[in-house]
Amino acid sequence: MKEIEYRANDWLFNAGLVGFINIVGKENVRINGQSVFFDTGLLDGFEDKYFEYFIGEYEKTLSWYKIVSFKEKMALHRKDDFSNFNEAALDELNDYIVNIAKYYLKSASYISVYPIIDASVDPVQWGKDLAKVGQLKKKETFEEKRSEIIQEVKQVYSKLDQIIEFCQKGKKYLAAKNVIYTVIKNGWNGVSFLNPQTKEKDVYVDYRNSFLEPVMEYLETDLEKAKFTCFTCNQPIKNLKLDLSFMNETGFDTARKTSHVWDFNNDIAVCPVCKLIYSCVPAGFTYVYNNGIFINDSVDVDTLYVINKKVRNEILHHHGDTLNSISPYRALIEAITNQVEDKRHYELADIQIVRYENDTYRFNILSKRALDVFHESKNALKAIQRNGFKEGNLNVNFYQETVRRLMNNENLFTFIHKAMYLKVTNVSNTYYHMGHIGSLLEINTNFLKEIEAMTEISKGRIWHINKCGLEFKKAYPEHKRGGFNYKVLNALKTNNRDAFMDIILNSYSYLGKVVPDFFLESFTSDETFKTVGYAFMVGVNGAVEQDDKDKDGGTDNEK
Repeated sequence: MKEIEYRANDWLFNAGLVGFINIVGKENVRINGQSVFFDTGLLDGFEDKYFEYFIGEYEKTLSWYKIVSFKEKMALHRKDDFSNFNEAALDELNDYIVNIAKYYLKSASYISVYPIIDASVDPVQWGKDLAKVGQLKKKETFEEKRSEIIQEVKQVYSKLDQIIEFCQKGKKYLAAKNVIYTVIKNGWNGVSFLNPQTKEKDVYVDYRNSFLEPVMEYLETDLEKAKFTCFTCNQPIKNLKLDLSFMNETGFDTARKTSHVWDFNNDIAVCPVCKLIYSCVPAGFTYVYNNGIFINDSVDVDTLYVINKKVRNEILHHHGDTLNSISPYRALIEAITNQVEDKRHYELADIQIVRYENDTYRFNILSKRALDVFHESKNALKAIQRNGFKEGNLNVNFYQETVRRLMNNENLFTFIHKAMYLKVTNVSNTYYHMGHIGSLLEINTNFLKEIEAMTEISKGRIWHINKCGLEFKKAYPEHKRGGFNYKVLNALKTNNRDAFMDIILNSYSYLGKVVPDFFLESFTSDETFKTVGYAFMVGVNGAVEQDDKDKDGGTDNEK
């Protein structure tokens, strides 16, 4: 056995390095600062470890899991002799049958591996033999036909037993096919089992032939007279055949065309070991339905591994949440603001965030300033993680939009205005209350203080302004509030302080009350003006019971 050393490099290679460690297990490599050491013996059976990692991490998102997990529901109904089997259970069963028969068992990727699992059976025909059960005619009820329906269900359960047993036996290949097209394809494409022209049906063999056999051959080759060097690790290579064109959004395909631009000659190639590491990029990223995230915090390999592990755990293994409800942004912030577990406080270097969205890589630098804002706003961020609104076919999540803007060094005023306008005009499909807008304002205030655009307003001051707005609401006639909201929000949006103060002075004069002194602060800067204005409007449009029942704004009805 030979020990191989690889050092942290750019973001793409680092993602592959983290993926490699995830696949083989951190306990099986030696990490020293920027370097990772491993024995070549670790590559024995690597193709099995490769797929086992993806299947294990993403199991509950796979269509294979949707097939076999139904066995538990079947077992429950059999256990109580179908006494609790109702119309809802029948609908669920029929939906399952449709998915099994029409989509899963007939998929081309599944059909290609059926002969490897068991060539003596025909799962496609099993799917054709399945049909919905318990179909009711007009005026028939479930209870009237219950005994007949239960007999049909028992018969179809026997057919499903056969299908589920086959899928359990074929997990190695069926689940592998799932992860290829839902996870691995996000990182690379066009070679090995993702080459449409491949003749090898066994994806494990195909991966070994494409990535592992070249490594073994390379390590046994005499490279003393090699003329070229690997673009990534600078080790000698004999030719430039192995390029990076198989990585998504990376490089030219020099096999098809050697000159892609004027007078272009490719001089970028990698050694087989680096190509193997690059094949692990999908294991370094964490994906949520084709959207991926990787944190290139490359102070050392151990930090790189740990921070991405935290993100992965937040997304894929967060108890009490479905995968649909987990945002990569939320996982990112949860991981980097966990100061209890983190020994490093991210004070020395900026962190590169790499996102894979819509088949494109997007990059952000998460500065110490942004990290401080996220840490200071930890509770406010937690308060808005499930809130948002629907605009046409677009779902806008408060948490995701807030983090995206802060990462881009943008304030939240336009977003706060939009959220408040939608709420006060009673637009449908808004899933938040004024307290959540107050949380947005708190986060924005922390951001403005961090960039030193506004330093004079404290969190307590904003709470005082909220309460003054609430007292104004109690005294101001409800039928006049719509016009008041419209005029004030318009003045805030256009940054018109004179119009804003005219409205405030006239309204307080109408009520015969003294104008609070904090309105004078609105003249110190544009940021202070908007902060004071929106803080007041949160109170004006919050619940009357806010100060007694719910300090983040809103009654149960508003929530």
